Amino acid sequence: MAAGLVGVGLLPRDLPSFAFAVVAASLLGSAQTGVPYTHVVVGWFQRQRGLALGVMLSFVGLGIATVPPTLSMIISTWGWRSAFVVAGMASMLVPLPVALFVIRDPPKRQHSQEVAGYTLREAVATSSFWLMIDAFLFNYLAAAAGSISLPTILEDRGMSAPGAAGAMTVVGAAFIAARLGFGALLDRFPPTALTCIFFLFPSVGHVLLASSDSVAAAYVSGIFFGLATGAEGDAMGYLLAKRFGMRSFGAIFGVNYFAFTCGAGLGPAVLNTIAAEGTRYAEAFAIFTMLGMLAPILLVIDWGTNRRRRSCMNSRR
Repeated sequence: MAAGLVGVGLLPRDLPSFAFAVVAASLLGSAQTGVPYTHVVVGWFQRQRGLALGVMLSFVGLGIATVPPTLSMIISTWGWRSAFVVAGMASMLVPLPVALFVIRDPPKRQHSQEVAGYTLREAVATSSFWLMIDAFLFNYLAAAAGSISLPTILEDRGMSAPGAAGAMTVVGAAFIAARLGFGALLDRFPPTALTCIFFLFPSVGHVLLASSDSVAAAYVSGIFFGLATGAEGDAMGYLLAKRFGMRSFGAIFGVNYFAFTCGAGLGPAVLNTIAAEGTRYAEAFAIFTMLGMLAPILLVIDWGTNRRRRSCMNSRR
């Protein structure tokens, strides 16, 4: 991944070279997603798993809060190519020694109850799998559309580029707060109900952006987008482990994370396509408000379906 990022900054100025470097950084950077991190944490922690996930994943928020302003400063001083080189070198020098010398794979589980659960094929055959994967997709689709597009939206509203990039600090701070607080709350409250509340936040953020052109409203919307994004990482690992067990957790989580990243890519692209003309932002915000509402609805349907299934099984017994 580091080589790909450095390549974006150093390769010749033509589209094929640029595309090659971006694709290389993206594909080889797949290990820098939440999939391996979550697998390790879930494997090590049985009690207080929600808090453990929250603490670990909260550091993603630190990156969201600090990297965009830092790179914006580098771009304004030395250009975007230098910013990519710095990003690539940092991604190699900081996490690589930790991965090699500090992190250890979780111990293999010997007892049957610890490896109980679904295989990926069995999970795919359930309605819960599809309801949950769609919920994760729509939540991040709406949250990423707002948070990643926020600097562009603020620039269109007249803010300077460095100031607009600083809005991501607000998103990152809310992200960290959600990761830490939501992870701890998962251990104490009904996880599906708690997740549904946080999955309402992207729609609230888009309503704020649609209802006011003020910078303050945009920053408050960034808080809601950050809270929803931070909660989703914790909720995904926690709910999937609870629903499908640990037997094939890595594979099941990986497929759901694929939907999560599809939302991250499609959300900003679709919003900015709809809002290609400044007058169409209101339409884009309305569409993403409705898309965001689908996520908690799907989780409620899954909860109701599983409750009826368990009631039927208990009555038969």
